[in-house]
Amino acid sequence: MRRTMIKVDSVCKAYGSNQAVDNISLRVKEGELFGIIGTNGAGKTTLLEMLMGLRQPDKGQIEVLGINPAAEASELQEHIGLHLQSISLVDKLNVREALEMFRSFYKCSTEMKEIIDRFGLESYLDRPVRRLSGGWRQRVALAISVVNNPKIIFLDEPTTGLDMQAREEYWSIILELKRQGKTIVLSCHDMGEMQHHCDRIAVLRQGNLVKCDTPKRLISQIPAGGLTMEAVYVHFAYAGAV
Repeated sequence: MRRTMIKVDSVCKAYGSNQAVDNISLRVKEGELFGIIGTNGAGKTTLLEMLMGLRQPDKGQIEVLGINPAAEASELQEHIGLHLQSISLVDKLNVREALEMFRSFYKCSTEMKEIIDRFGLESYLDRPVRRLSGGWRQRVALAISVVNNPKIIFLDEPTTGLDMQAREEYWSIILELKRQGKTIVLSCHDMGEMQHHCDRIAVLRQGNLVKCDTPKRLISQIPAGGLTMEAVYVHFAYAGAV
């Protein structure tokens, strides 16, 4: 039986009068590719930030690898990878310098050669990050997220703005990381990608978890007989759906 990597119990988070996350409970198993979907403002990013130790819940409990993210954030960072939506922090560096800088942040890190070979970066090491195409910038961002050989990788809208070829190349790397036993948690607006790649998907609506199941089972619950995750998104994620 696969062990539980993430436990979320009755978690709430508000910003003033806005209840961003409202009494959410869920579990993520080792080796899962676990998706989170919902409209803008549904609570996806807030939930991810709490799992990563970047925000503290107002109520409830979270455990990631048996660690309380809010209380032991520095310890947790050693074991998780965070995909950066923006890598402007390293825009003035070349690819080699960016990787070396992030490797220096961790007590244990993957050998540079392994990272370079895994992501096909050999020909790009001396290029400034700011001059890379969107697809290669995202590839570098993903390489940065795994320099510490994390057990869990968090991805927030990682393929936004990429063309079809860059998306396919990016997903091939994600799936290889999954085959290596990594647990991957991501939010994404591309329902086709989520349907084809995720083991389970959590659907958020106005801060609430309304569904959590495999793509196939979620699709089977659409009363109108929808055949895709797009139908799941429309039916369950929008306010007013039942």
